[in-house]
Formats: sequence, structure tokens, C-alpha cells
Amino acid sequence: MRPNSNRQILGCTPANKQSGFLIPLALFIVVGAATLAVAMSQMAAGSRSSAVYSAFNAQALYAADAGVQKAMHELYYANTDQAAVSAACASVDGSTLNLSGQGVSGCEVSVSCDVTLSSDGDVSLYAIVSQSACGSGEYATGRRIRAESYMRAN
Repeated sequence: MRPNSNRQILGCTPANKQSGFLIPLALFIVVGAATLAVAMSQMAAGSRSSAVYSAFNAQALYAADAGVQKAMHELYYANTDQAAVSAACASVDGSTLNLSGQGVSGCEVSVSCDVTLSSDGDVSLYAIVSQSACGSGEYATGRRIRAESYMRAN
């Protein structure tokens, strides 16, 4: 009879009344922690791919800008009259650039140039469109930039 009196003195109750009480709580904690771990790993993977895509977007923007700058240079650097600039625009139209510099290597750029004359023929409007493509597969991206300039007849 002594063992029963000890249990009552220490505040212990028989084991059959408490069996399995913490199992639902433990399962809830384990499932919650697993769900949190999966969500965090997916967010980390998403941020990595987002950073790569963002880098290719920047490359595509700089490549398209390089196409516009190259076309403007070819149109206006050595040409001072309307006829020469219009001829340069025709030579730029349909050209492609394969860039190899750091940060834009692997990007392809296509440039087009279109001339529109005013009704009196005094003003020529030049529209340059540069379209770039960078990256490949899932990370393929591109940019398109349009720049316009005009020149009055001498």
C-alpha cells in the first residue's frame, strides 16, 4: 500500500489517464515547422530566379540603348546635310549588332531606321528602333527602344 500513497503525495496520477495528451500538439508543431520550411525554400528559390531575370533585363536595356547610340552616330557624326543623313538611315535599316563587351555579351541587337519627310520636304524625321534579345530559355528577355530626331534642309 505504500506505493499508492507515494503517488498521491507527489501529485502523480495513474498513467492511463494522461496517455497521448501531447501527441496532437507535437504533430501540430511538426507540421507547422515543415510548412514554414517549405515556404521559405520556395521564396528563396524565387528570389534567386528573380535576380537572374532582373540582370538579363538590365543587359537587354543597355544593349538596346547601344543600338540606338550606334545608329545616331552613323546618321549624324560625319553627315551634315539632309540627303547624306537619309542615305545613312537607309544603310542602318535592318542592321544587327553582336555585342561582346562585358555585361552585354551574348545579346543580339537589330536596328531599323525610317525616314518621313514633311509635306513641304523641308524637314526629315528619322525614327530609329533598336530591339535587343538577351539570355536564353526561361531567362530570355528583350527590350525595344525608339528614338526620333529630325533635320531641316539647308
